[in-house]
Amino acid sequence: MNPILLSFFMLLALALPPAGAVIAQSCIDSSLIDLDMMCPALWEPVCGCDGETYGNDCQAVYYGGVTTWVAGECTGTALDCLDLGGIDFGACDMAMGVVMFNGSCTFLSGCGWDVNGVDYSVYSFESMEACQSNCAEASECIDPSLADPLVVCEVFTPMPVCGCDSLTHFSECVATYMDFVSDYTLGPCAGDCYDEARINPDMGCPEVEDPVCGCDGLTYSNSCMAWYTGGVAQWTPGPCENVDVDEYTRDVSIQVYPNPAADYLHVKGIPADVPLELELRTLSGKQWARALVVSGEPWALPAALPAGMYIVRMHMRGELPMSRRVIVE
Repeated sequence: MNPILLSFFMLLALALPPAGAVIAQSCIDSSLIDLDMMCPALWEPVCGCDGETYGNDCQAVYYGGVTTWVAGECTGTALDCLDLGGIDFGACDMAMGVVMFNGSCTFLSGCGWDVNGVDYSVYSFESMEACQSNCAEASECIDPSLADPLVVCEVFTPMPVCGCDSLTHFSECVATYMDFVSDYTLGPCAGDCYDEARINPDMGCPEVEDPVCGCDGLTYSNSCMAWYTGGVAQWTPGPCENVDVDEYTRDVSIQVYPNPAADYLHVKGIPADVPLELELRTLSGKQWARALVVSGEPWALPAALPAGMYIVRMHMRGELPMSRRVIVE
């Protein structure tokens, strides 16, 4: 095989999320809401991903905190072609219907249409053909013809862009030639901080000390580590400043013990039997261990774990990650 083509497919395999990964971003980002923003009194209606009609895109962002929308008024039917890629329908395998999902018509599976009190079944088409014919313009976001095996994207220096599929992509090159996104804006998508699908600890980031402060409040040794080991899409240059132990989580009732630890750890303050993804990292962001445990059960630490200070990162479905510092003896 042509060595350039081989390199392309190797990088493609590394950069794309694993099969079956759920890529989701929030429809509403409350941090965007600014009721003092002077939006123009111009009627150019858009239909927000929350199913609400806004007078224009400015009002959608600053009055509704909406992160994605389509042109025109909402009809409350599938003809709105709302992209449901930001909705978590659960990990069940129940076939539900055909919807717009991350920029294209997709057969959707999940646990049910009702999410947080909203019935999304009204946005489902009876067939793939009906979705494609009615949402042709919206479906143009993903264009496989953009693939070019002669283009090899650099995948160690993230320069995020927000694609028309409402997802944050590694760079302009990756968005175009590896993810086949036809349009994007510079910078990460609004409200996108953490996404598990970005994590790839085997990527082999360069061991260069150019610290950044992630949107999760953790310091990473460089932006590559922030993207692939932290799964974060936003950061600022330099280490996080004046971060106290209790500032690593929004809920100070969450405890990790014993601390110092030796053989195992417990998490206290989360309802029992809640699936919890735990990660153990060095202060520079390098991942040492990762496991899915049930709250209340002990987590056995790796036998070869060197003594020192580490960060325990905790993630529950539908919640932003929480972190605690622990000392391992």
